[in-house]
Amino acid sequence: MCLAIPARVVAAGPGSKGRIDYLGTKISADLSLLTDVRVGDWVIVHAGFAISKLDETEARQTLDMLREMVEPSPPEAGPAAAKRASKRRP
Repeated sequence: MCLAIPARVVAAGPGSKGRIDYLGTKISADLSLLTDVRVGDWVIVHAGFAISKLDETEARQTLDMLREMVEPSPPEAGPAAAKRASKRRP
């Protein structure tokens, strides 16, 4: 299974080669499977090939969802959390 993470194109050329930025990590990618790829475009890369373009809004929404999945959840709220908190008080 693959996880498609949006990446921004930071360099295009020479030829079909380019560089993309995955959240600060820049790697080489082959852009030959897509037409009219420009610096600033957002792409999905698989096995070193850019396989699809997406708009910035969709890319940012996807990145936000991925961040939510890996960031710790905020502390619980509600009656059960209050009851546990009261048990810890001296």
